[in-house]
Amino acid sequence: MTRLVLLLAASLFCVAGCSTTQPAPDPSAPPADAPADRYEMAAAYSAAHRGDAVLVWEAGTLVLERYQNGYDADAPHMLASGTKTFAGVMALAAAADGFFALDDLVGQHLPAWPENGPKAQITIRQLLHLTSGLDPGGLGDAPPFDTAVQAELLDAPGTRFQYGPTAFQVFGALLQHVLDGEDPVGYLKRRVLTPIGTAVGGWRYVDQRDPQLAGGARMTARDWLRFGRLLLSDGRWNGEPVLPAGLLDALTAPTPASPGYGLTVWLNAAVDTSHAFFEGAPPSVRPDGPNGMIYNDGPSDLFMAAGLFNQRLYVIPSEQMVVVRFGRADAAWSDAAFLARLLDGRAYDPPPRPRASMAERIALLTTLRMTQLDAALTLTDTQEQAIRPAVKGQIEELTMLEDGSDMSRRARRRALRRLRQVRQQTDRVILTELTDEQAEVYRDLRAEERKKRLERWRERR
Repeated sequence: MTRLVLLLAASLFCVAGCSTTQPAPDPSAPPADAPADRYEMAAAYSAAHRGDAVLVWEAGTLVLERYQNGYDADAPHMLASGTKTFAGVMALAAAADGFFALDDLVGQHLPAWPENGPKAQITIRQLLHLTSGLDPGGLGDAPPFDTAVQAELLDAPGTRFQYGPTAFQVFGALLQHVLDGEDPVGYLKRRVLTPIGTAVGGWRYVDQRDPQLAGGARMTARDWLRFGRLLLSDGRWNGEPVLPAGLLDALTAPTPASPGYGLTVWLNAAVDTSHAFFEGAPPSVRPDGPNGMIYNDGPSDLFMAAGLFNQRLYVIPSEQMVVVRFGRADAAWSDAAFLARLLDGRAYDPPPRPRASMAERIALLTTLRMTQLDAALTLTDTQEQAIRPAVKGQIEELTMLEDGSDMSRRARRRALRRLRQVRQQTDRVILTELTDEQAEVYRDLRAEERKKRLERWRERR
């Protein structure tokens, strides 16, 4: 039964190159009689966990550049929540330009904000530390600016960390207002990215008008690496200041409510596992050990921008190192395992994480599938909103089937028939919402998925 369910899952979520089995043995472990090459070990670990790219900049030199599993180096890659760090940098740039101070109240610069009450006490800094107290919103489902501004206050400002897109969209509304209507992405380009020779490969907009500041950017690995090098150099590029001095200190300063999260970056801080911080963090965020949340044996000044499906920008000032890693969904990926290989040349593997709840798995797989569909079809927000419930329903059926290991043979057959019906119904719903051109692409995508499923079934016979 398990094998059958895995095959069904693969048919839903995997295209070329996806495997439903774990690599064995670990190809990133060197032979016992060979010296460890830490760069090669890290690259091999990434490749074995559905990696697309690994770039390492160390002490002023690009020491590793690998593109993996068929990924095109020139193709802009989704950064997902790795996008969030751009908001922190934009805030510091705008503060240096005199538009506001980080500890200003949001209402000082956003006319639509309440003038009185607890919500009026939220600061710009709290927005970007994700301690504003606002309803964080659903992961991967960013609201337009005007909707975000209306978000409900759930906690007193500054008292609780809550990860989600709402605060970033509120910041976008504020920044757009102080810029007299300029698109925040346009400001990022002219103020930060263009001066360092970096381009945005694409940016998703909500309702085709407001940039998705929590997860909408696409970039090549080389371009994201340049951005990381700007952070490493504390805002200087070729010796010239692009961002204000003290950039690193501002980005990496935690708060009592967010000890593992700075101003839009994750920190390798020592965080008590019982801290309420983890209640508001994504399910994938779990501490590696008592001395370092990202990698227990890693440098304390390590920080990262991190996105869904293991998109990573690591910056390690003490090692003069910047690392970009692109990939696709792989639940077995571990930041600590990757960094142990890269920094220490050792094949360390942390204990497996606890199995996610059914609700967490459904949410993650729904986001995965919607991300795949958007990448293939370039969905409008209206299309996405219409399609998402059908996709979620299909995933719910699949997840219940996966959990039904104690089903009788007859019940399993009924569940499989039901899953086929739901899959067909989902296809009909999706095709109804698509343009003729999109529908043709979707039919090709489904045909390729069925082909890959058949190939995997034959391999296992």
